[in-house]
Amino acid sequence: MSPHARTSNYILFSDVHLGADLVQHVRPWTRKRLRKIAEVDRDLSAMLDHYRENADPDRPWRLIIAGDLVDFIGMSIAPPDAEDGATSAANLLLTAEEREHGLGSTAEHAVLKMRAVARRHSGVFDRLAAFVADGHSVALVRGNHDVEFHWEAARDALVEAITDRAPDGTDRAVLAKRITVYPWFYYEEGLLYVEHGHQFDAMCSYHHVLNPVSPLDPKRISWSFADLLLRYVVRPTPGLHSHGHEDMGFVDYLRVAWSFGPGGAVGLAVRYLTATGRALRRWRAHLGVTAQALRAEHERRMEALASRHHVGIGVVRSLAALWPTPVTRGGFAVLRSMFLDRIAFILLAGLLSILALIFLPLLWGAGTTVALFLALLAVTQVTERFRGPDLDPAETMRAAARHIANILPTRYVVMGHTHQPKMIDVGNDATYVNLGNWGSDELDDKLGASRTHLVLRWLDGELETEFLRWVPGLGPELVAVELESPDGTLVAPTFLDAAPNG
Repeated sequence: MSPHARTSNYILFSDVHLGADLVQHVRPWTRKRLRKIAEVDRDLSAMLDHYRENADPDRPWRLIIAGDLVDFIGMSIAPPDAEDGATSAANLLLTAEEREHGLGSTAEHAVLKMRAVARRHSGVFDRLAAFVADGHSVALVRGNHDVEFHWEAARDALVEAITDRAPDGTDRAVLAKRITVYPWFYYEEGLLYVEHGHQFDAMCSYHHVLNPVSPLDPKRISWSFADLLLRYVVRPTPGLHSHGHEDMGFVDYLRVAWSFGPGGAVGLAVRYLTATGRALRRWRAHLGVTAQALRAEHERRMEALASRHHVGIGVVRSLAALWPTPVTRGGFAVLRSMFLDRIAFILLAGLLSILALIFLPLLWGAGTTVALFLALLAVTQVTERFRGPDLDPAETMRAAARHIANILPTRYVVMGHTHQPKMIDVGNDATYVNLGNWGSDELDDKLGASRTHLVLRWLDGELETEFLRWVPGLGPELVAVELESPDGTLVAPTFLDAAPNG
């Protein structure tokens, strides 16, 4: 273990999704549904205050946020709502798409979104400022919902949102040096490996995580397939949520469309096809000449990242080799994920059945229809088998954690993304921890948030590890989590809601 790892104590959490409530440009009906957002602010602020008050004077806290602190992609802000005097709408170079769906992913748009989040969630940023002013540090690992931190201007806006709230007389330049954004992972040799985990999710991953810009317009982010669905299908559709798709089949989606009525179903179909078309366009763009330059820049940044973490480039490439192929890297993968392959087969089978019944003898026509029906069932099973891994990344992340522990010496492989808190023994004296979530990209998420966090602190030279849940009014409380051995055997209770004591 590196000596540097022993100089700090650590607090880790993930998936706060600040700004997920800023969607009124396309969801005006959500203006009054902000109670849960206020609860996130209250609880997160209280937790930061708690650990400030319980800090070791010899070992300052390092707060590691494992991605999705800010929900850039989930926001839908109209330019007049975002305008704060620093940037006029005339200078934003809005596309027709951005006028319809809200600010996009340019650096200028990301800055305005970041400032809007800081205004809406001022209490959280006040506490972060006090936390850093006390001598502690913040490390933010970029996730898929805050991929816009790729832009230096967006990172600067985050730092400003914290340092501008520092107590009077504080050297803001000193505080700024205590805030760092990591584009892929955070690593303390022998102790911690932290990344968000979205690169193990084919629906949410990016072609070039260190250079995630669009070959169609390098001033904008090349959104993942899940980003496209969220922006063009989920956000504009009342009653449609961004989670749970891994458990839904083709018939389930037909039921959802039917529940919207004829007009709603047609509107949903149009948005559905629009998102598919945009995904296919990105797939084609990544086959072009411009994409080659983006790949070259990504490789250059991988070498710089390896140098920064004092590991070989081969190690970094081995980590990247664990990622599944993004859905947007294959045209058929896009169609399969949207069930369009199945729809096409249903239409073809229906047409052939009609032709068979018209032009063939009755028995031959009926037999052909039955054969086509059986073929349809077989195609359904095959496509569902391929589609499953694209939608549910939990097992992929678990398997990846085991490989990461073999590539880099670490005691903990830590991720977020799935919103499912877990602790799993992955062998090689390493434990995979999923941090769960503090917030959600769904304003009316009925599942709530686990409010879980991991605390690592040094006591008398020994490392104490606690997986905790924040209980409003009580503070941190140990929770039972799903602790599994490498062979998948359950060795502890599954995750339970923490019950207040007394």
